[in-house]
Amino acid sequence: MLKQISQPLTILKGPTYTARLREICDGELPIQPLEGIRYKRILIPGVTGGEQHWSMMAFLAQGLRMRGAEVTALLCDSFLPACVQRKVDHVECACTRWCHRNSVPFAEAMNLPRRWYSEFISADEKSDCVEQARRVSPIDIPTFRWQGIKLGELITQSVESAFKVGRFSLDNPAMVASAYNFLTAAMCLYLIGARVLDELEIEKVVIENGRHVDWGVIRAVANQRGIPVDITTIGIRGTSMRFEIDRPPNPPQSIARWEQWREQPLTKQQEHDLEAYLLRREKVAYEYCDASWHAHLTDPDEVRRQIGLPRHVQGKVFAMFPNVGFDTGQTKSSAAAFPCAAEWVIKTVQMIRSRPKHHLIIKAHPSEHHRQALDSVLASVKEHFDPPPANVHLVAPQTDLTAHSVIRLADVVLVYTSTVAAEAAALGKPVILAGGGWHAGRGIAIDVRSPSQYAQLLESVLSGRCSLRSSREIGRRYAYTLFFREDIPMNHFRLDGFNITALPIESMADLGPGADPSMDSMCRGILFDEPFQNPQTM
Repeated sequence: MLKQISQPLTILKGPTYTARLREICDGELPIQPLEGIRYKRILIPGVTGGEQHWSMMAFLAQGLRMRGAEVTALLCDSFLPACVQRKVDHVECACTRWCHRNSVPFAEAMNLPRRWYSEFISADEKSDCVEQARRVSPIDIPTFRWQGIKLGELITQSVESAFKVGRFSLDNPAMVASAYNFLTAAMCLYLIGARVLDELEIEKVVIENGRHVDWGVIRAVANQRGIPVDITTIGIRGTSMRFEIDRPPNPPQSIARWEQWREQPLTKQQEHDLEAYLLRREKVAYEYCDASWHAHLTDPDEVRRQIGLPRHVQGKVFAMFPNVGFDTGQTKSSAAAFPCAAEWVIKTVQMIRSRPKHHLIIKAHPSEHHRQALDSVLASVKEHFDPPPANVHLVAPQTDLTAHSVIRLADVVLVYTSTVAAEAAALGKPVILAGGGWHAGRGIAIDVRSPSQYAQLLESVLSGRCSLRSSREIGRRYAYTLFFREDIPMNHFRLDGFNITALPIESMADLGPGADPSMDSMCRGILFDEPFQNPQTM
């Protein structure tokens, strides 16, 4: 039974989180096998010792076990020479600060079946991976392929994440050194992944993120063996999950039933729920984030004044959302028009500065401030244009304005790769999407695939030769699908910011078959290939 949380806010970290796990997992795990399971032997690799990650992946593992699956979590025992958990601005290594330090007591408290990376590779083999990595030229790293896998893409994404920047640079010696460590880690993970999949006769892989070296290599090894992969990511609401299915040789699918839902008009209740949610996002962009993330200024006149936008604009107002640089590597597609958001921003400013009747608002992502990005989009603009053009307005990441309030002022919304594309489409705004990602190809935006295509499109809009149109109805159907149908609530944990504040269940039995609809939906999706869908919208 779910508890009513009425006590003062607490944060469960390390020992306090472990103690709470022991309370919940006391005694034998209650197992009620489901009949006809399609995938019985399941691997969940790359489980970290972070409380939020553990609350997602380890509890999901136990939910699968309670339904009759044989689940093994594959954990790192400080083995890898590099991982995306080790950020460049952290003095202490993630292994000893929280990750491996936590994973051992967490796993013991839950009695979670687990294996460790070092069990599947010898010291000599690791040394051989180091030597093979050293023989690769730095210039070849971004495009490097090994054993049929595009390791270079995973390595550059990983370096960008570890360094909190938008683009890997061969001119940065520290990044190059990190790239070699990630290359060694990738080669090791190939051997580890191949052996664990073969030895345990794994039938399906369930993996968080699915990208970067940390998770992407074993995903690729599974692909080579024709083993299906279900990829989980944290949902937009924080205490929720969403899934992408990867079935080689077919391309991966997220929001797999969008084509069906695109043709399905929203009911009055669904319209009401969506509108209430969008109004809430106008002040609280992320429901699970603490008050420091909340914006309060929504009055259009005051928003306009704070931005510096004239009350009357002769031309068009463009609102630009670059996302946060170190996050785009895992969300943009290989067909993105620009390799990084900064290049796209600079190109746009160059085109608009000579058209004074048009105005451009560049809204920096709040994560640049809250997660301390080490390269700033706004700093890049100021570096290239000193001072910035009068018709270009820069909105700092720590501003009191939400993306929603900026969208309302715009005639056209420019997005690199971000959920803002869905919000803007739901508000009836035409959207140009320059970074691809999972909102591309949905019919809610104009997807551009090259700098020349983008420049031609933007020029035609600036000159008045092209008038962009959008379907507010399709945008709202997509937004409802994104925010409601595809976001499966997780009922067993609570978040404030990125901290776990409660595990509001009495025991693991509260997540067993028939007891928790969300866990039922996720587990049936994994075990039977049933659609992943929020049970509240079925």
